[in-house]
Amino acid sequence: MGEAFDVVGERTQRDWRAIADRVYEVEWEIKLRNHKKEDVQVKIVEPVPGDWEMLRSSHSYEKSEAHTLQYVVDVPMDKEVKVNYRVRFKV
Repeated sequence: MGEAFDVVGERTQRDWRAIADRVYEVEWEIKLRNHKKEDVQVKIVEPVPGDWEMLRSSHSYEKSEAHTLQYVVDVPMDKEVKVNYRVRFKV
C-alpha cells in the first residue's frame, strides 16, 4: 500500500476467524481518499495466502496471480471510497 501527498490509502483488518484446521476467513477494509482537484484511478494489489476464494467484495476484482487479487477503483476528487472484501483461505 503506497501513500502520496494527496491520494491516501489506509488498510484495516476487520475480522479474522479460524474455520477449521488450516482454514481461515479474513475481512479487510481499504479506505482511499483523494484530495486532488481531479478524479483518480487507484490500483490495489492484495496478497492472499494459500488456496483462496472470495466470499464477498464491495467492488469488482481480478485474480491476477494465484496468491494475488487486484482492484482498480475510481476515486472522485475530494472524496473517500471504501473497498471491503472477505476471503476464505487454506494454508
